[in-house]
Amino acid sequence: MLPQIVAASKEIAQYAATKGITTSLENHGFFVQAADRIRRIIHAVDEPNFLTTLDVGNFVCVDEDPAVSVAQNLPYAMVVHFKDFYIRPADAAPGEGWFRSRGGKPLRGAVVGSGDLDLRAVARAIRDSDFSGYAAIEFEGWEDCLLGCERGIAYAKSLFA
Repeated sequence: MLPQIVAASKEIAQYAATKGITTSLENHGFFVQAADRIRRIIHAVDEPNFLTTLDVGNFVCVDEDPAVSVAQNLPYAMVVHFKDFYIRPADAAPGEGWFRSRGGKPLRGAVVGSGDLDLRAVARAIRDSDFSGYAAIEFEGWEDCLLGCERGIAYAKSLFA
């Protein structure tokens, strides 16, 4: 699928450039979730207005360490999504509402700062980089969405205070 993804992304980026728009590809879905796949596409498209939306949580869906993958892809990021997951061992059977990573680990969305991701290490990687874009939270937990967003935003802000 790489040639089709690259061709379509290049076409979109070139058209968007005529309108002064920057486009991005989120690391989402098994085709483009891994850090190396995102970089491969970014380099193949080779358009200055084609970047990535860097979702820190999505890396665990392909069993990558978010702190490592974020640091590798920050030079190509236009925005960072903070997200958190509960992660259980592959042999766990946590019940309804969980999905599995590529390697079989059960995952479930959590309020940002309440899950198992090392978001402090992710924030450190961002602070230590030249990244100057925006950061946002993305909430996929079971809690009330307003509560999840309120607590997630507060936690994310505390990481950069």
